[in-house]
This record gives sequence, structure tokens and C-alpha cells, in this order.
Amino acid sequence: MRRENGSATESSEDYLEVILVIRQESGRCRNVDIAERMGVTKPSVTKALARLSAQSLVKVVGRDVRLTQKGLCVARATLDKHEFFKRLLCDAGVDARLAAREACRMEHCLSEDSFQRLAAYLGNRRNEGDSR
Repeated sequence: MRRENGSATESSEDYLEVILVIRQESGRCRNVDIAERMGVTKPSVTKALARLSAQSLVKVVGRDVRLTQKGLCVARATLDKHEFFKRLLCDAGVDARLAAREACRMEHCLSEDSFQRLAAYLGNRRNEGDSR
């Protein structure tokens, strides 16, 4: 689950992000929902959820997959990065579908510190541009 730098693996982050988005959209999340959204098999989801559950990132109650507080923090951070990079790419003129795919890869390659600094830097530059 952890990379050498202590961050969650891409796969785990993707699962947590998808669980968060599904729960935001429908108020609940089932294995089949995750499998459909990610284009993976239900057994793959079951295996991933067992791993995430062992790491206290998710809890499966009946058929409902829920994020723990720890899992919710990772999921929100990953989703924030995804949305930031997608918006940045779209603003630069990249097709929205391509921007979404590439943002999914980009969200995993920066540390949280670097991401926060980049977001602050670009936010400041946009604000400076607005005042001119």
C-alpha cells in the first residue's frame, strides 16, 4: 500500500478516489459499482478492498463500501489533485477526455507538499494576471 516515500500506491489511491466519487453521486457504493467504474472484475475489487480494509482505509458493511476517516483523507487529496490537473490541462486547451486520463496519471506523481506549492504558485500567478 505504501511507496518508498510513504504515500499510498496508485492503485489504492484510484480505488479510494472512485469510492469517494461513487458515494458522492449515489450515497452508497458497492463492489459492482467500483468494478464498473474502474473497468475491472469483481474479484479484483474484492481483493483490493480486503487490502484496503486491512490498512484501515475502507470498511465494508453488508454490501456498502465506506471510507474510514483515514481513507477519506487519502481519497479527498487524490481527487483534489485530479480535479486540479484536469482543470489546468483543460484551461491549456487539452480535450476534456484526454485531460481526465492524463490528470489521473499526474495526480500520483507529486508529493502532497509539491502539489500544494504548485497549486499556490499557480493560484497566485492567476490572481496577479487578474489585477492587470
